[in-house]
Amino acid sequence: MSPHRVVSVPLFCSLLILGCHDSTPLGPARGAPPSGALDAAPEAGAPGLTALTWNVYVGAEIDRVMQARTPDEAVVLATQAWANVQATNFPARAGALARAIGARRPHVVGLQELALYRTTDRPFEELATRVAYNFLQLLLDSLRASGLDYAAVAVDRTTDIQVPVISGFDAAGQPILAGVRFTDGDAVLVRTDVPSDAARSGVYAAFVPVTLGGVITGVYQGWSAVDVTVGGRVYRIVATHLAGQEVAEIQVAQTRELLALLAGDSRPMLLLGDFNSDVFGADPTRATATYGLVRDAGFGDSWAAPGREAPGLTCCQQPDLRNPQSTFNQRIDFIFGRNVAEGTRPIRRDVVGDRPGDRTPGGLWPSDHGGVVTTFSPAHPSGTAARSPAAPPDPRSR
Repeated sequence: MSPHRVVSVPLFCSLLILGCHDSTPLGPARGAPPSGALDAAPEAGAPGLTALTWNVYVGAEIDRVMQARTPDEAVVLATQAWANVQATNFPARAGALARAIGARRPHVVGLQELALYRTTDRPFEELATRVAYNFLQLLLDSLRASGLDYAAVAVDRTTDIQVPVISGFDAAGQPILAGVRFTDGDAVLVRTDVPSDAARSGVYAAFVPVTLGGVITGVYQGWSAVDVTVGGRVYRIVATHLAGQEVAEIQVAQTRELLALLAGDSRPMLLLGDFNSDVFGADPTRATATYGLVRDAGFGDSWAAPGREAPGLTCCQQPDLRNPQSTFNQRIDFIFGRNVAEGTRPIRRDVVGDRPGDRTPGGLWPSDHGGVVTTFSPAHPSGTAARSPAAPPDPRSR
């Protein structure tokens, strides 16, 4: 993967933004996508497939730093954000995430906001390389410590920003500056007993422009994908994290990029991640066009089903993760299916990480999001379709 740009901001705000782009298609062109979701046909009796998606939270509201109007303000906001990253203690949260994942043992896991934080004592002279927190490695280590073996088979790295923070004060009371480098990313984990192949990742051409310290930069989002074989059937797993609701036009442009990459692929496919497109409906401003575009491209929402009343809320806890009761009021994290076999249907769907018992011993929620886990049943032995419709109803019609 190659960098988009390196930009430095003078004075107190030396900022480097590197992006990555890989336009490798997610799969070969195989004609127009089918119009139905969850509606092709595999061999009878194939085992079920369990998938989980979870935005694990970078640990702070990084977008507040991007809103700084001056270099000095950027340093203050970055210092506050770095303190929040440390206080939200990802090493402890990784253990809570691993416990929740271990309770379900999904075949595949899509993860978003897998931050990599690195530091330097020379913020204006060098790019930080000293690792402070590697969220992906910490989570893999926690899974292994729980007796679970997962491999990160596809990883995308997106926004890469280095900013000065105040690390202390000298004898004269002047601030001592250090550099903190934030690198965002997403990944698909696959259980090591599940065969996988054809890993791909990339970054969307559409990005969020940001002016920081007088320099125009950008924040990026990406996707990762891999083929897995479960029960003798190959599934394409695609995980993504889209731009936020406040930049709906960028989010929709990214959605169109993603759907164009998937348009010609007729294989069984799960599309999962944080789409930032709320379908709960409590606040109409959070409802972007993304959810409808994905549904219109033939993807069924595995959470929705006839007669299902559970709202499936997935976001958001408070930024410090210490709110005593869950404050979820949106559903923006999804597992979509397309071309999944006739007779195959979601038989178990849960939101995980949203109960008080899921918190760390220190009282932190595992993330500001809940994870979504879905188990798809095997095809019916007769090869006939399940009694419920292949494509669940669209919540927009409710």
